[in-house]
Amino acid sequence: MVDIQIRGETVEISGSFDMGYMGRYEAGLIHIYDEPESLRHWGFVTSRLGPDCTDEALSACLTEYFNAFEEKIHRNRKQVNDCFLIQTFEDMEACAYPYWEIDGLTREEYLPADPNEDIYAPHWDEMSSLETAYHDTPNDGSLDKPDVEAILRRNFPSLNWDALLKSIQPEHLSLKNGEIAFQCSDGFGEALLCGAYDILDEDLTFTEWHNH
Repeated sequence: MVDIQIRGETVEISGSFDMGYMGRYEAGLIHIYDEPESLRHWGFVTSRLGPDCTDEALSACLTEYFNAFEEKIHRNRKQVNDCFLIQTFEDMEACAYPYWEIDGLTREEYLPADPNEDIYAPHWDEMSSLETAYHDTPNDGSLDKPDVEAILRRNFPSLNWDALLKSIQPEHLSLKNGEIAFQCSDGFGEALLCGAYDILDEDLTFTEWHNH
């Protein structure tokens, strides 16, 4: 959980924010870039307090809002994590990335004889349907969605998913008006995730994926 304090023209943030597979962001990585006067005109602030609120009221409002945002991510952790995984996988598949060449990321016993031919191609149709299910759609539990992680682990056992997820390094979290933006990289020399960035809106839709 975060604690946000407005002190005149200063915004102070303490605590942490847990984004699931995208990492836990400690206070030094969490930022609000708008000035306090601009924060008073954010939509959710004006709807609750009006534009002339005190520093104390603004601090409480921001803290409550973003902690509730984090709790919503926790309640819908499965879909949020799965959306992150399918975005990551889509980048890998698009360029047929040879992850089997990365030490520590490959489970050699599951590699086919010719990875270049037999890793991605057999699963094209199934994986494409998963990408469609998660593109530009809410991850707040309002839609039933397939289990991306289970399918990825079944279809691509030669990729050490546990090692990849454990390696993820949070880099930046930006708290915005009705949105949260994150950035992270992997711990394998940024081989698969290099400054991977997205914005989650209030429905937990991923709206602006970038990687590399």
